[in-house]
Amino acid sequence: MEMANKNNDLDVLKQRIRQLERLGGAVGKAEGVKALPLLPVLDHLWPEQGLPLGCLHEARGDGGLSSYGAVTAFTAAIAGRLGKVLWCGKRADRTNAGLYGPGLAQVGLKPDQMLAVTASTDDDILAVMEEGLRHPVLASVVGEVERLNLTSRRRLQLAAEKSGVTAFVLRTPSRRNGLQTEPIAAASRWRITPAPSAPHSIPEAGRARWRLELFQSRSGATGEWMIEAPDAQGYFRLSSPVADGFAKAPAAPRQRLATG
Repeated sequence: MEMANKNNDLDVLKQRIRQLERLGGAVGKAEGVKALPLLPVLDHLWPEQGLPLGCLHEARGDGGLSSYGAVTAFTAAIAGRLGKVLWCGKRADRTNAGLYGPGLAQVGLKPDQMLAVTASTDDDILAVMEEGLRHPVLASVVGEVERLNLTSRRRLQLAAEKSGVTAFVLRTPSRRNGLQTEPIAAASRWRITPAPSAPHSIPEAGRARWRLELFQSRSGATGEWMIEAPDAQGYFRLSSPVADGFAKAPAAPRQRLATG
C-alpha cells in the first residue's frame, strides 16, 4: 500500500510538471547561466564568480526551530531568484507547521513560483527530489530531510548535473538525536543561525540578521559573515559592521576539493 501511494504521488507530480511545461517553462530561468551572484565577498570564492548552479547545496542550522526558520528563508531567497521551484517538505504536524506563504514572499519566493509537495519520510522526499531534478522546466528543487547518505547525495548530484536544475537539501533537526552531522560532500555547505537584530530607533524593529557560515565549498574556501535577512527581491547584504571591515572571511586555499 505504501509503495502504491508513493507511485501515485510521483504520478501527480509528473502531471503537474507537465502542466508547467505547457505554460511556458521556468519563470526567470536563463539558459546558460552557471552561477548566481549572492554578495561580492562570497562570489569570489568560486571560479564561477557566484553560487554554482546545476549542482547540490546543503544548508543547516544549529538544531533549533528559530535557526531552521533562517535556513528556510535563506534557501527561499536564492530559489526565488532562480525561477520555478519544487519544494519537498514533511507533512505538517504538531512539531512542524509547514511552509508559510506570506513569509516566503517577503524574502523573494512568490506563490506562483512554487510547487509544494509534502511526504512522510526522508526516502519519499528524496524520491520526489530526484524526479523533480529530471525536469529542466524547474529552476531548483528543495528538500527537507533529517538524514542523507552518500548514495542519495550522488544520485541528486548526478540528476542536477544532467538537467541543470539546482538542488538544495535542508537538513532538518532530528527529533531523536539532534542534527545529524555525517559527512556529505556538496558544492557548498552552509550553517545559518539567527543573530541579534540591527539597531533601530524602535525597539525590536531592526532588520533580522543571521550568522552565515560556509564550512565547506567546492573551491575549498570557508568563512563566516554577519548578513541581514533578504529583501522582498531575495537579495542579501552584509550587516554594516561587517561591511565596514569588522570581520573578514578566511582566505580561500588555492587547492580545489573533490566533491565525490
